[in-house]
This record gives sequence, structure tokens and C-alpha cells, in this order.
Amino acid sequence: MQPSSATTPLSSPETSPTSYPLLSSDEALFHACLENLTSQRCHIQCKPRLFEILHDEKAVGFVKICQRHIDFLIYRKGDWLPMVAIEFEDTSPGKASRKTRDRQLVKDIFSSFGIPLLQVNAKEITQIDTLVHKLSNAWQQRNANLELMPPPSEECAPNPPTTALLAASSGTGSGSTTRLTTAACSAIS
Repeated sequence: MQPSSATTPLSSPETSPTSYPLLSSDEALFHACLENLTSQRCHIQCKPRLFEILHDEKAVGFVKICQRHIDFLIYRKGDWLPMVAIEFEDTSPGKASRKTRDRQLVKDIFSSFGIPLLQVNAKEITQIDTLVHKLSNAWQQRNANLELMPPPSEECAPNPPTTALLAASSGTGSGSTTRLTTAACSAIS
């Protein structure tokens, strides 16, 4: 009797599968930086597949991109609407092998949805003011794009927090090196 595919081992008895971390050390550091800058005012997803954003199987290039991912995707809190996509450039294996045409396809996809795509280099992790500026501008751009092309009606209705609620939830220590500024925070809501 042949073993079913459900009981077939993933590897031969002589070898065992090897797991590896989801994020490189630079990516993990950048994720921690994003968490600190946003003070949990939004959701940050690591390496989501583009299929999670593009659900239309009839879309041009769907098969080509459905298994690809973006490094980070920042969602609005409350309704999980994608707001900012981030490609993180570091020396991780596989990053150098990405082809220019693949990057252009990713840019085109996010552009068609009105989602800003940021390129962030690992060297920028220590440049907090620059990161805050990039993220704030991208968030404001996405908000402007949403005014032009709002999300489909079947999506959750946005329920952004009020400025007073944002101020109350930001806690103590409002330096630009530890979290987004109040102006940037209001742009994120």
C-alpha cells in the first residue's frame, strides 16, 4: 500500500529540513525601528505575498506575481487598508538577484492601487528623521490617493481615531527619534 501524500515525509530520513528566520538581521532591525516609529498606530506585515493585495485572477501578470512578496506592508489600524509598501534593500541572499523587470512589475502593481512603494536602504535605519519624513509623506500620498479612488464598498469602513485620541495614545516622550511627530501621526489617521 502506497503512503498517502499527507503522511509522506518532507525529506528523506538521511536529511532533515532546515528552517531559517523570516527576516534577516537588518530586516528585523528595520521592523523594530518601524514598530518604534509608529508606536503601534498601524499594523506592519512582514513579507506579505502580493496575492494578498491583488485578488483579481484576471489581472495582467497575476500568475507571475501571485507568489512574490513585498518586504513590509503597513496597514491602517482599524480597517487593515494597505497604506504604504516598503522594499528594504540590504545584503540578504536573493535581493541582488531580483530582476529590474520584476521590480517594475511590483512598482506598477502598487501604483495601480495608489499605494506608495518606498525603497529603504539598510543604511537609513539610523537616519530616523529621514525615515519619519519618508513614511509621513507616503502616508499622506496614500490618503490623497484614497480621496481620488476610495476602497471598494465591501471593505470595512474607515474609522480613524480623532486627534485627541491620538494624542492620548501617544504616551510620554514625544521626541522625533522615538516616534512619529504629531503632524505625522495625524497624517497616519
